[in-house]
Amino acid sequence: MTTSTTDALYGVFRAGEVRVALPLDELREVIMRPPRFSPLPASAEGLLGAVNLRHVVIPVLDLCRLAGFGAHAEDEGKVIVIVARAGQIFGLLADEIEGVARITADALLETTVAGEGRALFSHTFERAEDRAVVALLDAAAISDRPGIPVVKDVGLRPPVGAAADSGRRTVLLLRCGAVGLSIDVSHVHSVIPQLTLHSSPLDGSTCRGVVHLHGRAVPAVDPLGLLGLGALPDDGNLRGLVLATERGLVVLTVTDIADIVAVPLSDVLPLPPIGMRKGGFLDGILRVESGEQHLLLNGSALRADPELDTLAGLGLPLDAAASAGSRPPEVSGEVPAESHDGRRIVASVRKFLTYSVGMEAATPLDQITEIVPYPEHAIGLDSGGALLGVFTHRKLSVPLLSLPVLLGLADPVDPAAARVLLVEATAQQPAPEAVPLPAPGPPDGAENPDATVVQLIGFVVPALHAIEDSVWEESAPKEPSEPGSMLQRGPLVKIGTEAQGRLLPNVDLTQLVAAELVS
Repeated sequence: MTTSTTDALYGVFRAGEVRVALPLDELREVIMRPPRFSPLPASAEGLLGAVNLRHVVIPVLDLCRLAGFGAHAEDEGKVIVIVARAGQIFGLLADEIEGVARITADALLETTVAGEGRALFSHTFERAEDRAVVALLDAAAISDRPGIPVVKDVGLRPPVGAAADSGRRTVLLLRCGAVGLSIDVSHVHSVIPQLTLHSSPLDGSTCRGVVHLHGRAVPAVDPLGLLGLGALPDDGNLRGLVLATERGLVVLTVTDIADIVAVPLSDVLPLPPIGMRKGGFLDGILRVESGEQHLLLNGSALRADPELDTLAGLGLPLDAAASAGSRPPEVSGEVPAESHDGRRIVASVRKFLTYSVGMEAATPLDQITEIVPYPEHAIGLDSGGALLGVFTHRKLSVPLLSLPVLLGLADPVDPAAARVLLVEATAQQPAPEAVPLPAPGPPDGAENPDATVVQLIGFVVPALHAIEDSVWEESAPKEPSEPGSMLQRGPLVKIGTEAQGRLLPNVDLTQLVAAELVS
């Protein structure tokens, strides 16, 4: 069988403890469960009755009962997923919609079940966001079961995953507290059904924490704050909408992911001329058939926003040290180029952390073991120099050194906003003088009388900026210089793009560590 890496979109929903999915071209729409179902003169396993949807009577099945898990309780099964396939329509009772997943054909695992009857699902896949197992329903296997009633598809509205005509768009309906939002599904990277926020050095007015996703700490942002509509409290039941920017991922926090619908373009109304902060993040107001109204987010503007893009670039690996250690060399090789003072230029495409020391500077990301907030319980030391204090971290005592002071700048450090760049250092610790022992030889494992001691040095910076790619670096050896002249005499690195890059001082923190260890 030929495999494909082409992405396909699937609508994911939950029924009881089971997560299932349908191709978007089979998922017609999602409606709320009515107070009661209309009875049908039919008897079939899992048949609940019917709903009247815009004058079309649609049979509704309890997926939990079909799968042999027992019926939904009275207070469960809040939505009905309308399934359309091969000219037939039926409904499936579900607990909630969990959003859209982009899956490649290679990631679908074909599944067979022994026995006489056909299985309800044909494939399974792992949802990357939380490693949840999702079963891909076989709509034909459900509709072909004995006694299951289905209705002819009379075109209630186009399937949400079908190729859109020029007059419609497919959107994901969201809620942020009392505010309804929506966004075109083409801008959705993925959905996180249950969000757990972790504190991080990035926390601030825009970032409300990070989410552990794909082995990285991905920044999470309150969309209400972006839109100037207040703040969304974290009640422990948040969900996440993941967007991909040029530099990485960012998560929008929401309280509910309600529906996936295809709507006419004429249903999107312009914003009122006054009274709303627009900022390019809103396309208009969408009124859906239920009467609910949603602000329509401009996905392109959100993904291109410089602030969100910068935050996305700061999503460090959860194990920064391991990630840095396993990163392959990325400097491609030397290319001759004209530069001031005869310096040579090396073509370079690798990650740099940019930050403020009173001016903008950059350091290769693989030099940094970890980034932490300024420790609340650090022991302050008024040394009159770069040493601000000491604290303990991972069973090590760590000095806190002001990087601006080391570099000859007097930029004050506000502990509430400052961040600490932890850099690993090693030093040889001499062994104590030997004492004669009666044993004939050294104990097992004794090799070098000098032990290697791992240390951490904390460089305090007033603010972080981003993680960015370099274009080129200066590589010519220079005369050793004191740390205080590093900004003036040290090498430069071009950050960004060749056309619109920035020349920044390339601050070698390992050189500073070596200088501190011998001072």
